[in-house]
Amino acid sequence: MQRNSATIFPLIAACLSAPLFLCSNAQAAQTSAVESPWSGAAELGASISTGNSQTSSVNGKFSLKYEQGPWSHRFKVSTLQSSEDGASTANRTVADFSSRFAFDLRNYAFDSLRYSHDAFSGYTYQASVAAGLGRKFWVSDLGELSAEAGPGYRKSKTQDGTSENNLIGLARANFRYNISDTAKFEQSLTVLGGAANTELESETALSVNMTKTLALKVAYTVQHNTKVPVDTKKTDTFTSINLVYAFGK
Repeated sequence: MQRNSATIFPLIAACLSAPLFLCSNAQAAQTSAVESPWSGAAELGASISTGNSQTSSVNGKFSLKYEQGPWSHRFKVSTLQSSEDGASTANRTVADFSSRFAFDLRNYAFDSLRYSHDAFSGYTYQASVAAGLGRKFWVSDLGELSAEAGPGYRKSKTQDGTSENNLIGLARANFRYNISDTAKFEQSLTVLGGAANTELESETALSVNMTKTLALKVAYTVQHNTKVPVDTKKTDTFTSINLVYAFGK
């Protein structure tokens, strides 16, 4: 069952994403841009302790964005791995791909593909696809506030072998505020609600630029599932201090 799920989801992703890429490439061919449409960031943090106990923790994130005309596509992946005295205490990976088509400066349509694996959440994996409408409620030189929502479908498998397939609703909000020329505050919230389970992920972050391409970022992440197996906690939190390398516009 797990092999079939791993095969079906990429096929769904390819089918849904291909039309968006074809349309955006056609639009890009008609538009000459001075700046590169590509941008992204990579961040990494790690800690190791020895002595009476052996502990290690590594977390990393990577994002890549392509923006041309009314189209934009973004891919994000993050991972957290930690252990204590040789035993794994955290093993989580999340990948997210989304596309947008802007109707005007504030309103847009989107689609979203998301896959998460967390060995300690009670779920072997949770994979979802959703589409809907979004709006930028506040846009200025100081920052931006946007929100989006739409229906979707989720396929998941618990660690006891139970498979779940259900309709969901996706709601997402993003807030960014430029405190100064070198510092910014960011808040993101993602909710995937369904009859079987509701996933929630929130990240609060403060980053300070050290150079044009390097920054130091402190983030606090909350991950919550409303339905988990017995003896499994519903909420996990994680605090990270990462070095960030940004490129592109």
